[in-house]
Amino acid sequence: MGTRSAGGERGTILVTVILFIAVAIAGLAAISSSRVVTESGHQRLLEEETRAYHEAYSQLQRALNVVNASAYTDENRNIEIRDAMQGEFGGTVVTTTVTYTTEFGADDEWLKDPDGILHGKIKGTDVRVYNGRDYIQRLAALKGQTATAVDPEAKSHSYYVLEATGRSGDTTRLVSALIRENEPFSSFVFFQNRHPLGVSGAPRGLIHSNDQIHFYFPDGQYVDAVSAASGFDYKAGATTANTSIKNGNPDAQPINLEAIDFADLRTKATFAGEPGLDAEIRFYSDGRARIRQHTPPHYEDVTYSQTVNVLVGYTTQTVQQQQQVQVGTTQEQRTRQVVSGYNTETYYVDVPIYETQTVTRSRQEQVYETVWVERMQDVPDYETQTVTCTRWVQVFVPYNTDAGSGTAVGGSGGVPGEWVWQQEQYPCTQQVLVGYHKEKIMVQEQHSLGTETVTWTEQVQVQVGTQQEQRTRQVPIYVTETYYVDVPVYETQTVDVQQTTPVYEQQTNTWTQRELQWPVQVSETYIDLGDGANTIYIDGRITKLSGDINGRVTVVGNEKVRVTGNLRYVDDEGDKAMLNGGDYTKPYARNEAYDGKSVLGVVARDDVLMTDSLPTQAEINATLLSATGRVGIDGFQINDLGEPVKNWRYGLTAAEIETENAYRYTGTTNYTFKYESLRRIGGLISNDRILETYVLPGSGGTSYVDAGFKRGTMRYDFNLMFNPPPNFVQVPRPVAISIAPVYFIRGQDE
Repeated sequence: MGTRSAGGERGTILVTVILFIAVAIAGLAAISSSRVVTESGHQRLLEEETRAYHEAYSQLQRALNVVNASAYTDENRNIEIRDAMQGEFGGTVVTTTVTYTTEFGADDEWLKDPDGILHGKIKGTDVRVYNGRDYIQRLAALKGQTATAVDPEAKSHSYYVLEATGRSGDTTRLVSALIRENEPFSSFVFFQNRHPLGVSGAPRGLIHSNDQIHFYFPDGQYVDAVSAASGFDYKAGATTANTSIKNGNPDAQPINLEAIDFADLRTKATFAGEPGLDAEIRFYSDGRARIRQHTPPHYEDVTYSQTVNVLVGYTTQTVQQQQQVQVGTTQEQRTRQVVSGYNTETYYVDVPIYETQTVTRSRQEQVYETVWVERMQDVPDYETQTVTCTRWVQVFVPYNTDAGSGTAVGGSGGVPGEWVWQQEQYPCTQQVLVGYHKEKIMVQEQHSLGTETVTWTEQVQVQVGTQQEQRTRQVPIYVTETYYVDVPVYETQTVDVQQTTPVYEQQTNTWTQRELQWPVQVSETYIDLGDGANTIYIDGRITKLSGDINGRVTVVGNEKVRVTGNLRYVDDEGDKAMLNGGDYTKPYARNEAYDGKSVLGVVARDDVLMTDSLPTQAEINATLLSATGRVGIDGFQINDLGEPVKNWRYGLTAAEIETENAYRYTGTTNYTFKYESLRRIGGLISNDRILETYVLPGSGGTSYVDAGFKRGTMRYDFNLMFNPPPNFVQVPRPVAISIAPVYFIRGQDE
């Protein structure tokens, strides 16, 4: 099991520092007043406080605009922040390019920085910028306290605090913003580089498309930032009226998904697979990962040869053989029976004599008579009543969603769901039996009068005797006859015989046929994860990826990555990070018993595919990134318009189809599937269109899921913002994590 070493403390330190700063900023809103004010002065001071706050806030917004509009260096440094921290535009940082005076007067001693804490200025503003770890000591000084150094190794170096001062009369107010210089791509729940992005439901987390965003189905709820470079569109029943977007930007600047340096990731890898080999990766709850490397399946031309004897002609030759040769004959006497004539023979037979006679026959028969008799019977009494009846009806049931649910959608149609048969109760009018009454009726009955004898006559043939008849026949007469036959006499002799003999020669036939070469396992390796910055690099495809992750790891595939089973975060006790991942009928909620820090990033040069090997109620805890392909369900391709095509062969060359068939025939299928649910925490970052659910239109404004997952539920993993997977790709743009009033003072009484 992996140990929690000092080398793995980076994530813990970062979270501690960031939370400390954010809490400190929010908690230091304080009021300082030297004496009680009069009622008339109280109103004036409240107005001054408001004006001071708005002045500080407006300055801060201008500074944020400067930082947000900044270009970035090749090392992903924000140029405006870099120059400000170098003292290019003022502050207390030593500089040789700008001469400036202190910004604080004698009455502002309380605003000065403690010894050793330096700040710069954002260009064109009076807004100060501090390193995040330094600002904690500044906050303590504002309260007259002393704070020890936080994060002395500066592992939180990419976090900064902007601080603006507003003044009105004798009132001073401070407002600050905690920002991160770069945003990890793991901050997104959906990121689409090319083609439109289709979303539905109520996903939590940042959503961005460098093309359009298509909102699917009514009643979408988007409470976090949603941005698109080419605008918003509404499909399958979604409209601006029935779609709630709290923070939407349809005119956003594109965010460049930079070409990922896979060679650099291989260099940083704690495990680097052998060149040219595929791998299967399995995670275990004890903190281990098993990596099985194997040769990729492929088709290969195989040459065969066979040597055979071929008939090329015949030759005639004389050979000596022992044969039976007739040398004469001899006579043998034999006998036989022959007919010499016939005798006439007389014989007699008995022939029956018949005559026609009249005979009398009789039998006993039952005699009946029909009589009318009186009988009593029960007669039912009915009345018309309204009762509850049941019938089977077909009802359209929408797929249920809960807060935070959502999915990436393709296709078209109305509200997604399925038609099911249900029993329905309805009022109906029926004749109801309420009782019986007696009635007298007359019925006919057959009464027996006894039996009588019935007699009749009939003509029959009766044998009355026999008579003899004389007949004749021919009987043959046989005699014995003697006769003679010639019998050949043989002896064994050696004779010359001419015979035809076939002539053969050896010939070698050679042919080539294309054959599938199956994978061969080359190695099996177990590694311990722990809290370290683990990176697993596989040069070929990752054909299987599944398991329970206990640790921090990024898996890099230089080709495709196939998710073939659940991926779930667990802690040392085996507690899962989320509850009910395999039961969509229950809330997908965080597990309070989970105390781990597991995080998984998956980076593929090609596609990251969710396969039919997943459970029908699947769970994925990870951020999945495809650099040049797509993230989504198996069995589809994306056309030039960014629309999904349900045909895995679409757009592939013959060679590419052959390669895919090799993987399919050796156990990696390419067929589409339709499963119940996908529940996940983490993001999907894709170059081409993301697809988790493919819908087609049904009747009456409905639709049905044709492939993928019927239901999608996601929870944003805030841990990924502060503690992204190791060596994960960064977005070159600043992120404001919190904006809060810090401190203000009131002026003197009038």
